[in-house]
Amino acid sequence: MKDYLIARTFPELESTDQQLLLSISEIREVESGQTLLKQGDINRNIFLVLSGLLRSFVITSEGKDRTILLSKEKMRTASFNSFLRNQPSEVNIEAIEPSIVLIINSSKFQKLAQEHKVLAMLEKKGMQDFLAEAAERLHHFTTLTPVERYRAIIDNHPDLIQRVPQKYLASYLGITTVSLSRIRSRSQA
Repeated sequence: MKDYLIARTFPELESTDQQLLLSISEIREVESGQTLLKQGDINRNIFLVLSGLLRSFVITSEGKDRTILLSKEKMRTASFNSFLRNQPSEVNIEAIEPSIVLIINSSKFQKLAQEHKVLAMLEKKGMQDFLAEAAERLHHFTTLTPVERYRAIIDNHPDLIQRVPQKYLASYLGITTVSLSRIRSRSQA
């Protein structure tokens, strides 16, 4: 099963490269609600979703929970500031449905990527995808209304509407659950 999940996630990798990746990684099954990274810890790993759904969130100074990233199959997440700068994580990462996660040790991956061009390309593509998603999210928050942000999720990630609990989806959109209910009602009318 594990080999199948890796092959499905990384079809561009030869089996020897997949085995190299597995040699510096751990595949972990996590339950809904289980935390992979806590705010304040140093993040030394990249979490790649093989199946399931993770959310990255912060607790604001007012004590409110704000979802900043949703990561589904084939998506990566981490506290990038933490592992790039070796400082405490500002985010929490948890599963919001039962998930299988590839936990990649960042420093070991860096060493392997220096020796294996295919893994270096994999890292580059992963960072490009992450940056593109972050830029798109920033663009949506600075230029779109909440209704337009909701429609963008429907257009780009329709499965998230059914998979993400309403309170997390509302937080991700930057609105209240009441506002999300209104938007959903108007969208279905």
